[in-house]
Amino acid sequence: MRLKEKIGMSGNARWMNEAKHFGVMVHYLSHTQPRSGEHEQDFNTMIDRFDMEKFMEQFNHTGADWLIFTLGQNTGYYCSYNRYLESIAPGCCSRRDLALELAVRVKESGNKFIAYLPTEVDANVEKMREAFGWDLHPADKSEFMKMYMLFVKEYSDKFGRLADGWWFDGCYNASEKSFLRTREWDNTRFERDLWFAAVSSGNPEAAISMCPGANSLNYVFDTEDFLAGEVDLGTYPPNELPAGMQPHVLFWLDCCWGHWDAPGEIVPPKVSEDELYEYIVACKKRGAAVTINIGIYEDGSMAEKSVEMLHRVSKRLDERK
Repeated sequence: MRLKEKIGMSGNARWMNEAKHFGVMVHYLSHTQPRSGEHEQDFNTMIDRFDMEKFMEQFNHTGADWLIFTLGQNTGYYCSYNRYLESIAPGCCSRRDLALELAVRVKESGNKFIAYLPTEVDANVEKMREAFGWDLHPADKSEFMKMYMLFVKEYSDKFGRLADGWWFDGCYNASEKSFLRTREWDNTRFERDLWFAAVSSGNPEAAISMCPGANSLNYVFDTEDFLAGEVDLGTYPPNELPAGMQPHVLFWLDCCWGHWDAPGEIVPPKVSEDELYEYIVACKKRGAAVTINIGIYEDGSMAEKSVEMLHRVSKRLDERK
């Protein structure tokens, strides 16, 4: 059986289309800010204080059918242990395996868990760039890709079937992004068979998506299971996608992806309840799934106004059926 037949075009993301409501995403990173007081500088202390009970109470209250959660993103820190990473860059993983603990709880609640990882370390700290050989072979990133696949496979094997999907960020052409430090690389760096083999090692049925950037509504491989779909609210997936690829959109509701600038209250939702409800309904009529990114505080609690809005919207979706 060819890899494309085994992994792509498989309906691995069919559950997104069959879900009652929507998904929730949070960007919980080392620089996530508190509601008040000073940000905790020690990553392990911050992770240890993550209130799992409060998070799960809020997550379940939203009515969400799946969670996309960041294992790490360009900070040099990851909230889940990775044996390979610790062997090449000791001290990057938190002592508490927060993401794995969270995956267990989400699955116990009857919902799906999608892990988030970047596909590059260009904007990362020097320790990560050196450990992964990022600056070797500038154009094709062949040395980096070889090492990074071991990193991804280690996570895939550890999460196994706890990970129903993987959402990979940073799959873009460097020349189009002003914030990057090197300019030569683009999406030709991905070796599809190696990438999909590493990702699916722990769970061949995990849904895979790779994001080429905001509002591109594009994909890297036609064998991805669902469209990454990073958009502004009101934008819909294209009518034509490769066979077997689930239409999907992802947008932020309150703070722009994360609560990172300074301590304080997360801003309220940028749209009304009616606007959000009508957009989700319109997406569902197109066969598209929706994930909504909401703000999260340092202690693991989410923005209350956004949580309550999603709760009301999920109730309206139930009444619609």
